Amino acid sequence: MPEPRLTFWEKARIVAIEAHGVKRAAAGIEHQPDIDRRIKRIKDQARKRANGSK
Repeated sequence: MPEPRLTFWEKARIVAIEAHGVKRAAAGIEHQPDIDRRIKRIKDQARKRANGSK
């Protein structure tokens, strides 16, 4: 399944989430499944928006 097309706001949210993950990684926290879940949720919302379902 191809990646959904993201709006500017969705891209900005992903960048902010990843920056938070980098900060935590610098503190020594390597396993961060919550960061992956948050990014997946944004992409799923974009996919739903693209398909026209709510």
